Amino acid sequence: MDLNFKTKSVKINGQNHRILLQNENGPCALLALANVLLLSPNHTRYSCELIRLVNKGSEISLRELIEVLADIGLQVTDKPSTDINELLSLLPRLHEGLNINPQFDGSFENTKEMSLFRLFDVDLVHGWVIDTLTDKAVNEKLSHYSYESAQRILTQVADINSGISKDENSDEILGDAMHLELFFNESPTQLTAFGLLHLRETLPHNTFSILFRNDHFCTLYKYKDQLYTLVTDFGYKNCKDIVWQSLDSVDGSGDAFFAGNFSTAKVDGQQLLTETERNFGTENLLLGEIQQIENDKELAKQLQEQEQERVTKLETKRKNLSHKKKSGIHAPVKKDTVKRRNNLLKTKTSETEKSECIIM
Repeated sequence: MDLNFKTKSVKINGQNHRILLQNENGPCALLALANVLLLSPNHTRYSCELIRLVNKGSEISLRELIEVLADIGLQVTDKPSTDINELLSLLPRLHEGLNINPQFDGSFENTKEMSLFRLFDVDLVHGWVIDTLTDKAVNEKLSHYSYESAQRILTQVADINSGISKDENSDEILGDAMHLELFFNESPTQLTAFGLLHLRETLPHNTFSILFRNDHFCTLYKYKDQLYTLVTDFGYKNCKDIVWQSLDSVDGSGDAFFAGNFSTAKVDGQQLLTETERNFGTENLLLGEIQQIENDKELAKQLQEQEQERVTKLETKRKNLSHKKKSGIHAPVKKDTVKRRNNLLKTKTSETEKSECIIM
C-alpha cells in the first residue's frame, strides 16, 4: 500500500503556501526537500508542478511525490541522461535511509546522496561541529574527523586494548578516541553551541536549507539572523498559528513556536489533542504522548533537569578519565548501536523511537 503525506495550508509573510506533513516514519529527507521546493522563492521557476500536486487536496501519495520530483530533476540539469537517471534512482531512499556522513567541521562526505541535493540546488547542513576556538591543538585535529572515521578510531581502540592490533601511533589513536568519545557524550542530539553559531554565521539571509540533526532532516530557514525549523508534525495540522519553531539552543530550553510572520505563536494543548484524536483515535495514543502535548511547562522543566543531570555526569566522567590509564578507554560505540537520546527535544507528538531516516 502506497504511503501518503498529509498537507497543511500556511501563510508565511503574507503569502499562502501548502506544505507537507510528516507521517509515522518521522521527518525524512524527502519531506524536507519537497518543503524547501514548495516555499523557497529561489525554486519557484521549476516547482510549479509540485505546487499543483500539493494543492490538489489534503494528502498526496509517496509515489506521486517521487514522480514529480524526478520530473523536476530532469528539468533542472544538463547532465547526460545516464547520470541523471542514476541520481534520481536514489529518490525513494530519501524516505527510507541515506548514506550521510557528517564531518565535524560542518561539512559532509561527498556521497551520491549529496550530489542529489546539489541537483535540486538545495543545501544540506548540520550543526554537529567541534569548537575550534577552544583547545585549538586538540579540537582543530578532531574537526577533520567525520562520523564514520570516528567510529573506525573507536574500533581500533578495542583492537589495541585487546592486543589484536599493534600500531606505531597507538598513543595518538588512544588520545583521539578519548576526546572523540567525550565529544559524542557532549552532543547526544548531534548539535553543539558552536555548531549553532556556525550555522547562523554561514547561512545566507532569508534562505531555505535542510538541517540534518539527530538522524532526522527538517526544513530550515534563516530569517533576520535567526534560525527556524518548519513545523511539520501532524499533531499541529489544525494549529494555523504554529508554522515555525526557533532553533536557539542545543537542549531546546530556548526554543519557541512562531506564526508564519514570525510573531510568537500560541500553543493550544487542547486543540492539539483534539486534532490528534480525530485523525488517529484516542486508543492509538500512548498516555505519555498525550501528557507531552498537554504539559508544555512540565516538558521544559524535565528538559532542564535532564540537561543538568547530563552535565553533572559528564563532569564526573571527565574527572575519572583524567586519572585513567589510556588502556581504560571505553569500548567503541559501534555505528549500528548509536542510541538516540533526548527524545523530549522533538516536537513530534506521536513518533516511534526507531526512525527510517538514519545514518546508513
